[in-house]
Amino acid sequence: MRVIVTGATGSLGQALLVRLREENYSVLGLGRSQRKIDHLTSQGFEMKQCDITNLQQVNDCISGGDIVIHCAAFAAPFGSKKKFFETNVEGTKNIFTAAKNSSVSRIVAISSASVFDGSSHERPHGDQTPNLQFRPRHPYGASKFDAEMVCHSNEKDSWIGLRPRAVFGKGDQTLIPRLKKLIGKGHYKTIGAGEAFIDVTCLSNFIDAVCLSITAPKESLGQFYNISNGDPRTFRTIMETYTSKFSNNHKQRKIPYLPVFLIAHLFNITASLVPGKKWEPSVTPYGLRQVTRSLILDTSGAQQALNWSPKKTFEQGMEELE
Repeated sequence: MRVIVTGATGSLGQALLVRLREENYSVLGLGRSQRKIDHLTSQGFEMKQCDITNLQQVNDCISGGDIVIHCAAFAAPFGSKKKFFETNVEGTKNIFTAAKNSSVSRIVAISSASVFDGSSHERPHGDQTPNLQFRPRHPYGASKFDAEMVCHSNEKDSWIGLRPRAVFGKGDQTLIPRLKKLIGKGHYKTIGAGEAFIDVTCLSNFIDAVCLSITAPKESLGQFYNISNGDPRTFRTIMETYTSKFSNNHKQRKIPYLPVFLIAHLFNITASLVPGKKWEPSVTPYGLRQVTRSLILDTSGAQQALNWSPKKTFEQGMEELE
């Protein structure tokens, strides 16, 4: 079976390349960064450069594939609205269009729990994509919501979707770098008490779910499934566990919420006024919400439909981090 992985130069994509090769799939990785492509090629992976917003390139690259695992996305707490929607929505449309013109029989679409950012978090979120009235305001969450709508507009037996929350693991380039910014000499910072409950996902547990999606039965298709460790932790606990890898002497330092909230909005507005801006503000409203609002997922759907369960615990996942 020939498996094509978009976004293969990212941390999730690279982990998938390794696992799929271990399971003896024929794998082709697609990415944009030539430097990263060259590095992965030197490790024996078959790679191609591909911009998923370019339909012709997508057509050429997935030709001959059986399965497409669509990981490519623009994910950031701040950035160009145009880039969010071109990459995450138009890119997804191109994957489906190209698949219809090729031998691809199934697309495994990777979404994000950020589609729930516009919803109430009083109870665990189920698998169903939220109603339009709860479409997130932030362009990342909104673009992933729209990308899910693209999937739902296609034939049910042509795709299956996974919706992970805060994936972390070896080589992580998203969650851990942001945690490190909150660590000082002998202390770690939390905004407020740090008691918001956050679902996180060990990388290997997520990869397990992706591999099971490749061969999932037909009745499981046409649906997004929530993926997490199913063991929500407070943000304070997450910071405490991560800093304990380096020292047991780190103490919590609580930062009042309101001043940070005001600064985040000020930074966001100021940064938005700078044309061609490349850097990310040190604190954004989106990033602030991620660590101060509880968000818990109901993963029972994936457990039933995919016969999946999280094997690695939060603590085991943390042990793998540098």
